[in-house]
Amino acid sequence: MIVYQTDDVALTFLNDIPAIGPRLPNKEDALIVAKSYLRLIEKLAREKKGNPRCSLRFLKQADGRYTLIIKGPDMALETLSNLDELMLQRFKRGLKRNLFILTCFFDDREGKLSCLALTEGMGAVLYSPG
Repeated sequence: MIVYQTDDVALTFLNDIPAIGPRLPNKEDALIVAKSYLRLIEKLAREKKGNPRCSLRFLKQADGRYTLIIKGPDMALETLSNLDELMLQRFKRGLKRNLFILTCFFDDREGKLSCLALTEGMGAVLYSPG
């Protein structure tokens, strides 16, 4: 598995679907953040019955990096900050099916970066129409 990473964010591809999320120091922290994402995504999906679509926005930060905003009908979630231009372009190129996985990444005991969507099945699969 190839993982693209910065200090704050990681990206990999699972069956050609981009999985993106914050980099956290350990599995416990990653589980806490992933569970909070899932609660917020569930709330976002409930905002409009039968239409759990979302739209993605990339807000440019003052330092030139980007923040990923997931927007539902009546609510927006600021999920990832400090995406650099290269990470953003890799993520956008990977959105071929308009699907992506919002998950978390953590350093395992051997110091290797692991994806929570693979190790624990924790992540939200989101559809964002073009």
